[in-house]
Amino acid sequence: MVGLSPEEKIFIVHGIEQDIRNDGRTRLQYRPIEIETGIIPHAMGSARVCTGNTDIIVCVKGSTCKPSDNKPEDSNLEFCIDFSAIASPNFEGRWGDQISEDYTAVLNKLYSSTKLESLCIKPGILCWKLSVDIEVLSFEGNIYDTISFGVKAALANTHLPKISTTDEDKGEEEFQVSDDPSDTWTPDASTVPCFVTLWKIGEHIVVDPTLNEEQCSSFACVIAFTEDGKIWSTVSVGPGSVQPSTFLNLTSEAKILAEEVNTNLNRIIQKEKAMVRREIIGFLS
Repeated sequence: MVGLSPEEKIFIVHGIEQDIRNDGRTRLQYRPIEIETGIIPHAMGSARVCTGNTDIIVCVKGSTCKPSDNKPEDSNLEFCIDFSAIASPNFEGRWGDQISEDYTAVLNKLYSSTKLESLCIKPGILCWKLSVDIEVLSFEGNIYDTISFGVKAALANTHLPKISTTDEDKGEEEFQVSDDPSDTWTPDASTVPCFVTLWKIGEHIVVDPTLNEEQCSSFACVIAFTEDGKIWSTVSVGPGSVQPSTFLNLTSEAKILAEEVNTNLNRIIQKEKAMVRREIIGFLS
């Protein structure tokens, strides 16, 4: 990431004051979002999302485990993000590892309240644990929102094998995985939130900033919204702060944006599900 001069920052701030950004968008307008699902054949679920020049791939893999004793009916979601050195030389070496750890910690916090009750196989005994791996191929701002789009799309594309419960043997239940590779089911991803990150640049709020615009911000907050408009979690990811009254106004604006984003995202996901996939032939299949 190349630092901006004071003059360049002033130019960006003045443009936002006039409600016109360098790429022609308004303050509350997203860049075009492109989503493709099922791109990794051997993953249980996968998606590729491009928001402008920010490009990520999300893969889902599942395993069974014993539920937590404190919350036996809760599902398990674990996140791991990796910033490819292709995206930026700044992601090479230990510095890149530290950035990945920081973003992973924020993602696990934002999704900590997400419940996928359909992942419970037997309450208190067995449930699915989903590991979500995220690879950042190109980084051009607004990474959290883009990741949330990819996670929701990948989970909606996930196919888990059906597990049946057999009769008890010596006081213990046995679980059997179906031998039919096509005998799968898809978890309900409707409760998975989408993120809306609000950036304060000058005296105005901006969504979906580019990297250059992010350098001009004085405050940033990620808000996780469900499809019915409920706030799941909030995390401050930038410097600075705002007054409580200002934050309440921000959440009201973010809720309107989240409803629009969720509607468009669901439309794209349903369109992807209806597409006829070509058969993958070759040594990579």
